[in-house]
Amino acid sequence: MEDQTKKATIGKLGVRYGLLIGGISLVLSVVCRIVDPLMQFTNIWMQLLGGVIAITLLVVFGIEIRKAIGGYWSFGEAFRGLMTMAVFITLISVLYSFILFKFVDPDMPAKINDASERVMTERLAKMGMDQDKIDQVSKTFENGEFKAKLEPTFKNEATAFCFGLVFYAIINLIVAACIKKNQPLVVLDNAVDDAV
Repeated sequence: MEDQTKKATIGKLGVRYGLLIGGISLVLSVVCRIVDPLMQFTNIWMQLLGGVIAITLLVVFGIEIRKAIGGYWSFGEAFRGLMTMAVFITLISVLYSFILFKFVDPDMPAKINDASERVMTERLAKMGMDQDKIDQVSKTFENGEFKAKLEPTFKNEATAFCFGLVFYAIINLIVAACIKKNQPLVVLDNAVDDAV
């Protein structure tokens, strides 16, 4: 496959699959919100499940892109394709959070703050942490620092987008290393026959 055509195909499919994964993530977020509005933010198992689903889809669709371009791609090509997907996944996630916190449920940052403080306090108490240390950890929730990071502002959304891309960049380095497939070296049959 020609280099320019290959790059265009990787880009086009990266956008398509990124939008698809972002859409799946969005549907899962809405379902979680219907079941329990705070589950996605306070339940570590739901957060892990969301991460596992996203990584699995990155691998599956990464392999699909590799097949579409002839079955082989370098580490750099794999990483570029995966990062194209990551940009759209992160963008959809940030837009969803912005719309949710700004228009749908403006009290959500305060609710998440209170629920997160409660969950963290309970976890630390179960681990046997001293109450003074628990109170120190809880300050971030009580002084409004944590809630302020959730507010739908340009700075917070830009920060969330950047952190999302960094997270996916780290994951995609690993995934790209796993799904890259270099084209085998071709031995010219004629050259071998001539030598014999």
